[in-house]
Amino acid sequence: MREIMPMNFQTKLTVGVLAFIVLFSLLAGVLVIQDMNQKITATITEKAKSDLATALQIIDYMFPGSWRVENGVLFKGDTRINDNNQVVDKIRGLTDDTVTVFLGDTRVATNVFRDNRRAVGTQAADYVVETVLHQGRLYLGEAEVLGTKYQTCYAPIRDAGGTIIGMFYVGVSRQTVDQLRHSFTAGTVLSARIALLFALAATCFIPVDVWSTPVSSRRASRWILGSRRQEETNPPPD
Repeated sequence: MREIMPMNFQTKLTVGVLAFIVLFSLLAGVLVIQDMNQKITATITEKAKSDLATALQIIDYMFPGSWRVENGVLFKGDTRINDNNQVVDKIRGLTDDTVTVFLGDTRVATNVFRDNRRAVGTQAADYVVETVLHQGRLYLGEAEVLGTKYQTCYAPIRDAGGTIIGMFYVGVSRQTVDQLRHSFTAGTVLSARIALLFALAATCFIPVDVWSTPVSSRRASRWILGSRRQEETNPPPD
């Protein structure tokens, strides 16, 4: 039975370097995925904010005049907005976003559907209402819209006197965000696997006798070397 001697310094160094490469690749992959997830979310949120600003400009162009409420109906200038889906569908065609106009906290025109019908008459989430209607600020970030998560932007709608009378919303489907994340994560994981395979393949170039050398072979080598030295020191008589 052959005894296996401990790895020498060169072997330990090689193994240590390979282990460092593998661990560094895994750690770098995790950090890159986390960073890109944050950037993807921020980018999609900024898209929603930019699309909302564009949508409001389109509405001002299509329907000149101030926002107002008359007999419980929302108007933009002389144009009735309640159940007027022309504008929300047009904006969706340009941006691929979901779009909704609210009177107060209630949807009066929307391309968000529930049970295959436009979700007119449904209400916004309480935390959105608090931020937009009560505090008069943009709500920017993730929100649940009738059970589906979106990256959203809600803006207050004000009448000519500055009173908040409703909200305007655009949202990018969470599914779109998740698809982007999945695509990037899959690419990063593939790169990490390739790096790991290269690191493992590098071990194939390490000679087998570097990893382990039988004790008997080493002893035999020392015995032969010692015999040669003895012959050189004490040459046989002529």
